[in-house]
Amino acid sequence: MAQALDGIRILDLSWGIAGPLGVLLLAEHGADVIKVEPPGGDPFRAYEGYRCWNRSRRSVVLDLKTTGGADAFRALASTADVVVESFRPDVLDRLGLGWDELHRLNPRLVMASCPPYPAGHRRAGRPGYDALVQASSGEMTDQPGWRMGPIFLHFPAPSMGAAYLVPTIVLAALAARDRTGQGQHASTSLYQGVLLYTTQLWQEVTTPPPGYHEVMARTYPPGVHQVWLFECADGEWMHYSMLSGLTPLKSLDDVLGLEPGADDATRRARVRTLPRDELIAELRRNNHAVDPVTPAADVFHHPQTIGNGTAATVVDPELGPTTQMGVPIHLLGTPGASGANRRSAPTPTRSWASFLPVVPSRRHHPPRRRRRPSRADPWPGSGCSTWVSTSPGPSARW
Repeated sequence: MAQALDGIRILDLSWGIAGPLGVLLLAEHGADVIKVEPPGGDPFRAYEGYRCWNRSRRSVVLDLKTTGGADAFRALASTADVVVESFRPDVLDRLGLGWDELHRLNPRLVMASCPPYPAGHRRAGRPGYDALVQASSGEMTDQPGWRMGPIFLHFPAPSMGAAYLVPTIVLAALAARDRTGQGQHASTSLYQGVLLYTTQLWQEVTTPPPGYHEVMARTYPPGVHQVWLFECADGEWMHYSMLSGLTPLKSLDDVLGLEPGADDATRRARVRTLPRDELIAELRRNNHAVDPVTPAADVFHHPQTIGNGTAATVVDPELGPTTQMGVPIHLLGTPGASGANRRSAPTPTRSWASFLPVVPSRRHHPPRRRRRPSRADPWPGSGCSTWVSTSPGPSARW
């Protein structure tokens, strides 16, 4: 079945979470993604999440610090629609592969950059990682937690926010290209990702009304949301929402069989005697918003997750069948699919030149410099090797 992004080629120079995961959303709607890795492979290969973030693409190893590797990348870029990268703002320029050079080679090319900090930021030239962006963005200072003081957030909010910004800027730039015929340089960053949506419990207005700061106060024990988690019988938990806007038929205390205005300890003692599913059913019958707390591992086996295709079986070349989250964006006419379900285990090819097929062109490419690889050495000095993979595996030089 034809997919929404069929015919779009993306060179993925990114590493970590944000870039690869953002590109995954495009790959599983038909984009042809070629991951470009340094000698030795992506440094994130040791992370188990790598197998999911980098699935549904092919891979090539290029040493961009060598003349041969840089020339090979230029040749690939001349055939591409998009380059996604996550280096610091000046790195590709120093390699001779910055926006000006790639735009000269391929005026229709879109470059999407996602460094730790945006160009012009006082930290733009320094290495940055998710935890450091959490620290520098103020996110850690306003987290409720097990003690007062800054709290490290296990949820990588900078990367997860940027993971959605990456495909957004790519698609926006491609839409603009359809009108203008020209590519452009689009950029975001992990720093902007954490500001996109954040779990900071922080808010401020010029003239706050009474009680404004108390509602979401940073306290220990944690405040308003945590106190509405209840432990039921048999160690099961539920979350009760008091901010739903629903008008209950009976109050929470009425449903629990307590006197109106019972204190928190009395409510909790009562709830611990009640089977969770029965209590939830009774609360819902009385127009309360409440849901069970589901263990993360159980979500993959939930009938709704299976029914809407959100859980997918992905055959990993090393681990065999694995259960991963599937395509999270559903289009009725072009539904998307996990490429990992279709591709075989890694199969080495001769060189990066295998990624230069003759395809029907939808665009004009200017003449480009490219040497013809010899049979003995596909690209002298480039350190290139390629393979096809669900989640690209390590290489040996060819």
